[in-house]
Amino acid sequence: MRRIPLEDLRPGMVVARTVMGFTGRALLTENTRLTDNYIVRLGKIGIGSVYIKDGLGDGEVPEIVSEKVLFSVSNNLNNSLKSFTVNNSINVTSFKKSVNLLLENILSNRNVLIQLEDIRSFSDYVFTHSINVAVYSIMTGISLGYSENRLADLGLGALLHDIGMLALDAQILNDPEALSIVDRNKIKLHPELGFNLLRQQREISTLSAHVAYQHHERVDGKGYPRGLEGSQILDYAKIVAVTDTFDAVISDRPHRTGCTTTDAMVVIKKLSGTHFDPVFVEAFASNVALYPVGSVLKLNTEHLAVVTSVNRFNSDRPRISVICNQAGDLIKPSYEIDLAETPEISVMRRLTYEETQIIRLRIAKESNLETGLPSKD
Repeated sequence: MRRIPLEDLRPGMVVARTVMGFTGRALLTENTRLTDNYIVRLGKIGIGSVYIKDGLGDGEVPEIVSEKVLFSVSNNLNNSLKSFTVNNSINVTSFKKSVNLLLENILSNRNVLIQLEDIRSFSDYVFTHSINVAVYSIMTGISLGYSENRLADLGLGALLHDIGMLALDAQILNDPEALSIVDRNKIKLHPELGFNLLRQQREISTLSAHVAYQHHERVDGKGYPRGLEGSQILDYAKIVAVTDTFDAVISDRPHRTGCTTTDAMVVIKKLSGTHFDPVFVEAFASNVALYPVGSVLKLNTEHLAVVTSVNRFNSDRPRISVICNQAGDLIKPSYEIDLAETPEISVMRRLTYEETQIIRLRIAKESNLETGLPSKD
């Protein structure tokens, strides 16, 4: 499957992954064949990209959180935020219920790795971003050996880390143009606004409330709002700083298409030691697939292969389908190899985006799949 920006979608393309709305409702289901009308509607509701079947890695990718749980959490959060906007009160019980649902589901799927990016509407960004950051933060806490009580506390802080954003003009958040200095400074107020809201809630721990206050601080002291550094920043906030940035990088925004999880991890690791605490970067990174499903790899045998599944315990040695021989000719039929059980075969590198597009185009032509790629003829 391949993630394609809205402007490159074409009628006839087949949806490879269900597009969910902020309430957990399916906006466009898997295996739907796109029409002009569908594409126009996606644009109107602010969907920036869609996963499309392209003949590579089109198999099922395990979900970290089930659709049923996501639907329930989304509804809880939606109702809680509606209540907040009406009477400015926080339904802490509902938020805690949501965190417990996520925690229970993640613990039962603790071996699943992050491979795909959520496709969401621009206008739903703060809403769905908060859920994703909570999920990624809980996964990081599990990797660090946190108790369930600490995971719940971390998850609540992560779910509410951006609540100060609700006090800002939504138009600023969804502006397709680059933000002005004035608007940037307004957005920088959200950590303190969120903290002031949360610290008034007795049911929310001081640690959870400080996640909102400190998640934009940097370990080198160059963050905001207080310029804290190193050990002055709470561990929960250090974790959310990483997961918040990761989800922001992989998310579609009005002015750009989100990065792949692989490219996002490159960004995160470059900022390790300056923006982020290296301990928490590594803990988070252990939950991200090194070679996600659909990645095209060059092997030490000079063959090309596409990743079909990954294993947490051997994330650098996935199961692959060999698709090209040493001469670059397509292999028909392709055959599968589990690199975890084949030590003599190793990965030399992951193909670049441009190299992968050429392979995908060749396969798509022979499979009569719509790709949206320009013809090379």
